[in-house]
Amino acid sequence: MRPELSETLAFLAGIAERAGVEPVLFGTGVLELRGIGDFHATDLDVILGVEEARAMAAAAGVDPGEESGNDRFRSRVHVHLGGAPLVIDVMADMSIRAPDGWVLYELAEIADIDAVGRRFRAASLADLRRFYRLAGRAKDAAKIAALDAAMA
Repeated sequence: MRPELSETLAFLAGIAERAGVEPVLFGTGVLELRGIGDFHATDLDVILGVEEARAMAAAAGVDPGEESGNDRFRSRVHVHLGGAPLVIDVMADMSIRAPDGWVLYELAEIADIDAVGRRFRAASLADLRRFYRLAGRAKDAAKIAALDAAMA
């Protein structure tokens, strides 16, 4: 495992423990941890509920902020946690703009990943695949292909 990812996971585990929450890893970080494709996370994405995200922000000593987003994604609480090699991007009640409008993205299945001597909760491969398909971004085509191959 890359030292940057290892140190970031350890940092996340410390904040999560202080906050009393169990974050769910999401995005490219999960692909990297599972060895799917040749992806390297540039940040570590985490999904939580609103109150859990606020607790993480408080434990890290940062303002939890308000709803934020862009034309593709929005979250009721969106926190960027610095202090680790990779920024930790905490999203609460994330929605994706789909062709039919905004869709609340809810995980159907959570899996466990063991890393840096700890257990982390993570989005299932099926949930990641569904996210990348809903997001509809050209940059995610390789991730969808890698997930399809891993799930075959």
